[in-house]
Amino acid sequence: MVDPYSPQAIWGRELRHYRTKAGRTQAELAGRINFSESLISGAETGQISASVPFAKACDLELDTGGALLRALDFRKAQRFPTGFAEYLEVEKKSGMIRWYEGLCIPGLLQTPDYARELLRAGRPGDTDEEIEALRTTRMERKAFLAEPDAPTLWAVVDETVLRRPIGTAKTMHEQLTYLLDAIEHPKITIQALPFDTGAHAGLTCSFILLTLTDGVTVAYAEDLTGGRFIERPDDLGHWVACYESIKSSALPVKQSAELIRRIMGEIHERE
Repeated sequence: MVDPYSPQAIWGRELRHYRTKAGRTQAELAGRINFSESLISGAETGQISASVPFAKACDLELDTGGALLRALDFRKAQRFPTGFAEYLEVEKKSGMIRWYEGLCIPGLLQTPDYARELLRAGRPGDTDEEIEALRTTRMERKAFLAEPDAPTLWAVVDETVLRRPIGTAKTMHEQLTYLLDAIEHPKITIQALPFDTGAHAGLTCSFILLTLTDGVTVAYAEDLTGGRFIERPDDLGHWVACYESIKSSALPVKQSAELIRRIMGEIHERE
């Protein structure tokens, strides 16, 4: 169910207001701006997020003076998924970050081109400018790893992540090279979980364990609609045990690096 007081739903009601004020039906507006009637209906009910081109077209046709485009500014405050802004604050205060990722390269280890490809795939309604803003933010986020008091980062990634082609062969080669360079960092450990592990504790999830400088540990997990912290001792114990089980099945660092180099060679042979 759509929250009627969400910014997206409020924006949709503004669109309906200007449309009815102009005396246009949804079908009529669709025909005039070359967007589908179903898109207009979904936007007005808050079920579909409006794009910048769509807002501009509606503004022009309904003579709003640019009101609908300006109202899309609410999206700038929603740059991150629900709960992620809080996560960033906790991340900065952590002494250790333990990350298991079975879907893509962890955000703190992504290259600019790899990050852009992921963001574009996951946010098809965003403009190029919005994608670039998100990519820039993600790259800036990594800066704290270079600080003297940076946390220790221990990442375990599934072999699937290393083999999944994101973008061009050049993009993947640069991303894997970046991982090899990162392994040399004294506070970064990267391990690969090989295919032949079979079923394992993290097969259906990706998550992060954050240990604060005072010793407190919390877990963070994310899905398409946002993220959540896991802090209850019983639940947290499950996530910690899950991570340790995954780590114990992963290749040692040296063998993980060898696997990455082997995959890079396979990519080169396919070019």
